[in-house]
Amino acid sequence: MNSQKFAIKICAAALVIFSIQWVNAPLASASCRDYPESVTEACAAQNLAEEQARQSLYAAEQAARQAAAAQAAIDNANRDAADRAAQLSADAALPADDCNRSTNRFLQSCIDVSVERARLANEAQISAERAAVNEADSKLSTDDCKRSTNRYVQSCIDASVESARLDNEAKDLAERAAVNDADSKLSLDDCKRSTNKFVQSCIDAATESARLENEAQNLALDKAVTKRALDFKKASEVKVAAAKKAAAQKAVAAKKAEAKKKAAAKAKATPSPKPSSSQG
Repeated sequence: MNSQKFAIKICAAALVIFSIQWVNAPLASASCRDYPESVTEACAAQNLAEEQARQSLYAAEQAARQAAAAQAAIDNANRDAADRAAQLSADAALPADDCNRSTNRFLQSCIDVSVERARLANEAQISAERAAVNEADSKLSTDDCKRSTNRYVQSCIDASVESARLDNEAKDLAERAAVNDADSKLSLDDCKRSTNKFVQSCIDAATESARLENEAQNLALDKAVTKRALDFKKASEVKVAAAKKAAAQKAVAAKKAEAKKKAAAKAKATPSPKPSSSQG
């Protein structure tokens, strides 16, 4: 386990070193990525070194992943072994026929015991609920419809239906009274009155209001779409202008580099003047 952890540390350190080299190298001389500098011997060597650094970085990452996976497998195996040992220790402390032992989990006798225990617990719960109902019934008169024994007595059913009918009527009367009270506060020709709901002039007014609201919504949507299109066009124009400026700067730099190279070649090809004999 210690050797695996040491390997993980070594791979992590190598990963950090190679990542630093790989990030810093292009920043140090970005011109080696551009023609014609990229074909020079110095840039070719640098580009090769950067590629080797990238490959080394990838190899270090793969080694770190493999080491981590190996360590995780070892940890899982150790955890499983510890759980198994704990289970065996717990089983050893119990009699051979104890149903709490893991080896007796699927024995028919233990299954029967578990089923019987669940049946007894269910019966106890049913008995407790029945006792609570009987105690509540004992506090009521014999003909009280709240008693559980009177649930399906026809007189109690009729009383329940009548109570529901009266509640529904009271609810309808309250709603009607609220509507009438609201109508009384409005003028006779106000379209908000419940009595004017189906008057043609009110229907026409509601239709016109909906049409105007729909037009306003469509106008707002058109404005939003137009604004988004203009913003996109403006952003595209900015990007195009920036690209053109960068291309122009690059072209100027290339011309200057070419002029320097021609000047250097011309200076190298021009022979230096010989010393005059009269000066000797």
